[in-house]
Formats: sequence, C-alpha cells, structure tokens
Amino acid sequence: MDNENSRGYSNPHWKADGSLLKDQDSSGLIKIPARALNIIWGNDPRYWQWIKLTEENTKLLARFEEGSMLLQVNWIEVTGKLPIIPSMAASTSKAYEIFYIVKFRVDAFGWHSVPVKFKVRVNGEEKVKSVMLQHYREKQEEWQEIPGGDFAVPRDTVGTVEFGMFEIESDWWKGGMVLAGIVIKPKLVD
Repeated sequence: MDNENSRGYSNPHWKADGSLLKDQDSSGLIKIPARALNIIWGNDPRYWQWIKLTEENTKLLARFEEGSMLLQVNWIEVTGKLPIIPSMAASTSKAYEIFYIVKFRVDAFGWHSVPVKFKVRVNGEEKVKSVMLQHYREKQEEWQEIPGGDFAVPRDTVGTVEFGMFEIESDWWKGGMVLAGIVIKPKLVD
C-alpha cells in the first residue's frame, strides 16, 4: 500500500488510490471519492479520519460510501488528477465544472478568516479562485456542493486535469468539515 512504507511506518499524507477513479456515467458525471484524492495529513488520525457515509447522507450528492473528516489542521491541501478520457473530448458539452462535496459539522471552526483557494490545471494552463467558506459553514450538517472551478476540453485533447483545494498561507487552524469527494459535471453551455 502506498500509504505505508516498507518498514511498516505510515506516511502521514494520504496518497490517492487511483483504482477508485471511474469513467463518466451516462449523464457525463464523474465521481471521485475522497480516497481517490491526495490529502496532506490525511493519513494521520490526529488530523483527518475516514468515516462511513450512509446512502441517506449522500443520496442527493453522488452516493459516496466513505468520507474523510477533518478534525483540525492549519494546512489544507487536497488534490486530484484525472486523465482526459476520449468521452470527455467527444462530449457535446466539452466544458466541465468541479464541485467539492462537503458538510460542516456543528463544531466546525476556523473558516471565517482566510479564503480557500481552488485551482484547476489542464495540460499546464491554470485557473485559481479564492472562496470564503464561512457562509457554507453556517449551513451545519448539510451536504453542499462547493464550486471548485471549471475547465474546457478541446477536441482531440490528451493529458490530465489537475485540481485542488488549498489553504496553506495562514497559521489559522480549521476543522469540523467532512469531505465525501468531488463531482465533475458537464457544464451547461448556452
């Protein structure tokens, strides 16, 4: 396992399990569970813990079976990578939106002072946006889709889409968030 070295010591950072990535479904939706993401400090139970999610909890938001609960960190870095698959370039949409499926617990803290950056990079071209998550945090114990950026896939493109959620510039501690995964949806184009 990548999250444990040859001497049996655990790596404190969770390394994505790429075997969990699936192709688009018939509606063009791509679901990426939390275990298929890289999470800094995600393999250290002092900071993040893996929890089971009931179907009832996430049935409206992609039916993830497991999530990662952020207990506390002052360095948030959650990243992922997805190969550009032929069906993405052949899709009628060719534009996609990324959503982070999260829930803030009643005891969530630290989301009011510093924005979280969301980055999307397609074959080296990067877009960045900053979002204050406090208003999402105010909706306690509700699953929410937090927009994490968008991207376009030009025809006959090969390569990768990289994306991430970051707050690495402050020393402000944050906690009380559950990350179920990421959903990538075809963007409605007028």
